[in-house]
Amino acid sequence: MLTPCKIVAAPVARGAISRDIRLILTLVLLLALSAAPSLGAQERTLLWKVSEGDKSIFLLGSIHYLRKENYPLNQAILDAFDASDRLVLEIDLQNTPAGAAQRLTLDKAIYRDGSNLAQNVSQETYQLASKRAAELGIDMQVVQPMKPWFVAMTMLAVKLQRMGLDPKLGVDHHLAERAKRDGKPTSGLETLEFQLGIFDQLSKREQELMLRETAGELERIDKNVKDIVESWLKGDGERLAALLLAGMRQYPELQQKLVIERNRRWLDQIAKLVEQGSNAMVVVGAAHLVGQEGIVDMLKARGLSVEQK
Repeated sequence: MLTPCKIVAAPVARGAISRDIRLILTLVLLLALSAAPSLGAQERTLLWKVSEGDKSIFLLGSIHYLRKENYPLNQAILDAFDASDRLVLEIDLQNTPAGAAQRLTLDKAIYRDGSNLAQNVSQETYQLASKRAAELGIDMQVVQPMKPWFVAMTMLAVKLQRMGLDPKLGVDHHLAERAKRDGKPTSGLETLEFQLGIFDQLSKREQELMLRETAGELERIDKNVKDIVESWLKGDGERLAALLLAGMRQYPELQQKLVIERNRRWLDQIAKLVEQGSNAMVVVGAAHLVGQEGIVDMLKARGLSVEQK
């Protein structure tokens, strides 16, 4: 099971995300979107052409969960994929075996000091998480050895799947499969181990906050998802920035770790792809592209031409 930021969750099921943590849980990215009407011909997408002279690449804001009703993708996205010689993702999905990914995830997610979830969060947070887990059909005894960030992401993943959303239908997964079918090479901007490390290195307080807010706000996820999907379908980067990034200002350290530092690290790689004339399509979580410190504005600041499609 792939959860936001492409982390693989272990099976734990027995049978509006708050503005403070919305970005933490969707990242990159990663947005979780429900079915919605197709784009009209006059509307844009979260696809950009990045150019320097006669060299260019395509940059696409990804959605990690979708329904069958969301396909086919907008023709502009499909045309850009067909025109590209290679696909670059956050993580190279074609070269990340599911079994190895799950083992790596669990290695990071499980407490190794003999403690458990209940001992590392407040009683109030634990009781709230237990209540929400019961509603989702998650056995708290199974996740007892797990760290708060992993339990939070597991809850979110189960909730999204109960809403009919499927990570296997996510844009990045879909395009990775098309690349495999078409014989296009794929690569990743970072490794799964690196992404897992971002969450695993969050402080104890930050991890508990993530779990408490997730458990407390899952009931309102439907409304928030609706607002986000409408903005994504219209290619409205400004609206997405307002929905996804505003709450992170209250947690500047988290924003720095989870978003800004990664954007800057990716920026060098993306600019190099343009410089090399790689003719690539780069696909990352849409939240990384919008806002003043998003990759799109960073590329413009470097003097590259960036045109939204």
